[in-house]
Amino acid sequence: MTKTVRSITDIPQAALDAFSCGEEKLDSYVQKHAKKNHKSGVGKTFVLVNEDGLVLGFYTISMASIEFNDLPEKLKKGMPRYPVPTARIGRLAIDLKYQGKKLGGALLLDALKRIHEACQSVAAFAVIVDAKNDKAKAFYSHYEFESYADDPLALFLPMSTINSLFETAS
Repeated sequence: MTKTVRSITDIPQAALDAFSCGEEKLDSYVQKHAKKNHKSGVGKTFVLVNEDGLVLGFYTISMASIEFNDLPEKLKKGMPRYPVPTARIGRLAIDLKYQGKKLGGALLLDALKRIHEACQSVAAFAVIVDAKNDKAKAFYSHYEFESYADDPLALFLPMSTINSLFETAS
């Protein structure tokens, strides 16, 4: 099965309406709000589709920041005492029919690659994620994301780790 990641603006509404990951908020977002947010610059959404145009999954990325005081102690040394620039993976979901097939990891890797490429021109210290639950936290933890701040579901991955991944791969 051939799969490609495309901008949400290239995806027909009917294909988005057929998407269901089992989380109503994520389904509603991709079906009703993601295209508008993509066009307005609030968040860029990318969609994994198969050769038949079926939506297998999606993610949304944007720029963000975290407060200096929320940084893990081990990372505070040498950092400015004002909000630190980051990139955010705001949403990542796989259709129920395709869960358990390692597509989430493939989408995460695609998101990190896009962020890595953007960070050749725009500064970000880390990628942050607000995991929706413990299952999502376990998914991101498998890829070396760590908790920060007081919320155990607030996760980050330093850009230095991401840069090493893609610079080694080139």
